[in-house]
Amino acid sequence: MEEIIAMLKDAEIRNALVQHLNGRFPRPSHILQELHVHNGNAIADVVAFYKQMHCYEIKGETDSIQRIIKQAEIFSHSFPKLTLVLTTKHIRWALRNLPEYWGVLVAIDKGDRVIFKYERKATNNPDFVTDKALMMLWRQELLDVSDKMGVFQKKSGNRNDFAKTLGSIVTKSDALAQIQSAILKRTNVSLRQT
Repeated sequence: MEEIIAMLKDAEIRNALVQHLNGRFPRPSHILQELHVHNGNAIADVVAFYKQMHCYEIKGETDSIQRIIKQAEIFSHSFPKLTLVLTTKHIRWALRNLPEYWGVLVAIDKGDRVIFKYERKATNNPDFVTDKALMMLWRQELLDVSDKMGVFQKKSGNRNDFAKTLGSIVTKSDALAQIQSAILKRTNVSLRQT
């Protein structure tokens, strides 16, 4: 009898990843799925909120792994820590093609559950760009952060203008703290309304 090999898909990996992250120490304060990044040019699959945000991008067995190259550039400008979650099929390619600061986490199907094994841990991202990261925020959120940080903005400006002005003045750590706070505030409001 021929053995049937299960092919892990994005949804299975995602559900198992959220459980995995919630079971680790330190546990993230929040986990969001499908967060729009850089003006909607990419969508982060899973973002775990620690002191800083950690983006997890998932590629299942049947996903096109090459898409991560374009996505990696956008995500690298937006998050201080990044990890690609994939199946064994894609390990060699990922280790050759992803920047070294990206973590590589392998999802392994054990039949009754999915387990995870680090091939490479994420390190601090040197390609982070503050104004591009600020583009995760909505227009009013950028204005609110600007007010909070004491940065004058012309109200007639657009999101891109606000992000560039704010990004040129605030530190990376201040920007990250404000981005995280605004996203969590937004999420709590939307959760209460549903």
